[in-house]
Amino acid sequence: MSTQVCSSSVLINGTNKKLKFGPFELSSMEKVLRHEGAVLPLGRRSLDILIYLAERPGEIVAEKELMDRAWSGAAIGEARLRVRVAAIRKAPGERQFGSRYISNIEGGAYSFVGSVVCIE
Repeated sequence: MSTQVCSSSVLINGTNKKLKFGPFELSSMEKVLRHEGAVLPLGRRSLDILIYLAERPGEIVAEKELMDRAWSGAAIGEARLRVRVAAIRKAPGERQFGSRYISNIEGGAYSFVGSVVCIE
């Protein structure tokens, strides 16, 4: 297994399908988040949001863009997105994940602020 620091172009083009950040491993192919090998219980939409953000580390992603991604353009309120982001933050325990990886950006956006490593 080889690892490398991920760049957005590598991630978005789908070259790497497993991402590691801290004690977490995220597989976009399997749609699963693991913490030290154990699968964490996250719903499909929460995983879609996390994958989208983790594939764009450091980028500011608007709430609308995330909602379009997770709900395929269906008209939903921002409250649903906030609930899903809260679920992501609480999955392994609030102290471990918290806002350490996903940051709220003023003006209605989010950013993945953790360091992401690609696993081949």
